[in-house]
Amino acid sequence: MKRILLLIGIAMSFAQGVLAQEAINKLSEKSERYLDENYPVTDTLVFSFPNEGKLALYFNHKYYDTDSITAVFQPLLEKATRFPEFQTLAYRLDENFPATQLDQVKFEIEKKYVPHLEMLGLTFPVGLDFTGGNFTPVVGFRAMVHVRNKAFGASITNTIHFPTPVENKLQVNSNWFVNAEFSWELRNIDSSKRNTIGVGYLLNDSSPVLFPGHTIQAYYNRKISDNISLQVGVIGTDNLKTFYPTVGIRFW
Repeated sequence: MKRILLLIGIAMSFAQGVLAQEAINKLSEKSERYLDENYPVTDTLVFSFPNEGKLALYFNHKYYDTDSITAVFQPLLEKATRFPEFQTLAYRLDENFPATQLDQVKFEIEKKYVPHLEMLGLTFPVGLDFTGGNFTPVVGFRAMVHVRNKAFGASITNTIHFPTPVENKLQVNSNWFVNAEFSWELRNIDSSKRNTIGVGYLLNDSSPVLFPGHTIQAYYNRKISDNISLQVGVIGTDNLKTFYPTVGIRFW
């Protein structure tokens, strides 16, 4: 698609006739009445596109100013090549309700009108779990396809178990799980996906003491920084007769 650049014409008008275009993020009648009485619309900021589409933002000048709004929306709208032609779309800005908060409006516009190419991400997570009374290091490989604020993919992870030494000989058991994973981030398309759920199946049974028989796992992972996350889950083993809660940390 040919790139459409945002025109730098930005218009501001005061309250009379400002709500001629109904806001897409219109609230309930009670909420609208509350805003009209306490935080009435005083200004409109209009962004115009070369395809004759327009984005109108309604706001109260005591709580927002045109410079700060422009700084947030102009870089975004320069990428909004899917913005509809010959239409004016309006949103109300107010921090009292989630649907009208500036970050939420920005997210909605980005989700609908900014194209996001699918991207393949490859990572090599490592970490440490506490599983069934044992500390089990984990290493693996992950491949994820990222689409907007979601990602789908799979991983192969090795949960390493150190059984009780026999005749003072250290034993190392590798337990390879293949996992299906889904990641998401609720309100920011550009940020990394901070929430991940996954389910996995044990491919081998080299550690019959810890994972005898058919074994599956389910887990939830939450990023606390770009490269560190906490993970909790449960492993069902011995043909799902025994269950171990797990808690651990991941680095990638």
